[in-house]
Amino acid sequence: MDFNQIRYFLNLADTLNFTEAAIRSGVSQPTLTRAIQRLEQELSGTLVYRDGKDTRLTALGRDIRSEFAAIADREQQVRAISLNRVHGRRETLTLGIVNTIAPALITGFITHALHQMPMLEMVLQPITHNEGIDYLLSGRMDGCFCSDPIAGNTKVATVEMFRERLLLAMAQGHALANRPLVSLSDLSEQPYLDRVQCEFRSRVNNHLRERAIVMVPRLRSEREDLIQQAVAEGAGVCMLPERSAIVTGLTLRPVETLNLSRTIAFQSVSGSGTAAALRQLRVLIERYAWS
Repeated sequence: MDFNQIRYFLNLADTLNFTEAAIRSGVSQPTLTRAIQRLEQELSGTLVYRDGKDTRLTALGRDIRSEFAAIADREQQVRAISLNRVHGRRETLTLGIVNTIAPALITGFITHALHQMPMLEMVLQPITHNEGIDYLLSGRMDGCFCSDPIAGNTKVATVEMFRERLLLAMAQGHALANRPLVSLSDLSEQPYLDRVQCEFRSRVNNHLRERAIVMVPRLRSEREDLIQQAVAEGAGVCMLPERSAIVTGLTLRPVETLNLSRTIAFQSVSGSGTAAALRQLRVLIERYAWS
C-alpha cells in the first residue's frame, strides 16, 4: 500500500463517486479504480459496494477511513515541515469571506487549518454576497467563504459547510425576548434596523409586503457590528442569521411564517490544476465538524 492509494480511497470515501474522486485525485477513473482494487486485495476485503450508480462504504471501508485520514494528515505535516525547514517555503492562499458571516463561524476552522498545514499563509479579505464567483474566475482570489452559493458553474467547486435560519434579533431585556415565537403584528410595531448587506433583505421585504406589512427602517448600515450593537442597546430590532451574532446582549427569536435559511459554503475553482494547498484546504473543510 502507498500514499496514493490512501489518498485515492479518501477522495472516494468523501465523494462516493469514482469520477469525482478521480478528478480530485488528478488521475483517470480507470487508474483510480485499479488502485482501489489493489488496496482491497492487499487488505483482503471489500472497501466499497458498487451497486449500479450507487457507491457506499462497507463496514471495513468505514473502519479504515479514519485511520487513513490520520495517516494522510501526518504525511501532509511531514511534507510541510520538510518544505519549511529545507526550502523555507510557504504557500499563500487569498480567501474571500462574505461580510455577513460571523467571524466565530470561521476562525475555529482557520485555527485548525493552520495547525494542519504549517506551511500555509492565509490572506482573508471581506467581500459582498455577489462578488465571490467573479473574484474566483478572475484569479483575484483562491477561494471564498460564501452564503447561498450560486450553483451550475462547472468551473467552480462548492463545499457546503452548514445552514443557519434567519431570526429576529433584539436586546436581551426586550419585551419580546421571553416569547418563543414573534408574531407578525408584534414585529410590525418595532423600530426596525436595516442590515444593508443582508442576503435575505429582498425576500423578507417581499414576505412582509405580501402580508400588508411594510417595515420602515430607522437606521441603515453596511456595518454588521454597528447594527448589532445598536440592537443590543435597545435601539430596535433586526433580522439576523442565527449563528451570526458578533456582539453580546442579543436574543434571537423566530418570526411566525418567516421560514428562511441560508447555506454557508466554500467555493474555489475546480480541477486538479489548482494549487495543492487549496486542494488540501478544501479536504479539511469537507471533514471539519462544522456543527
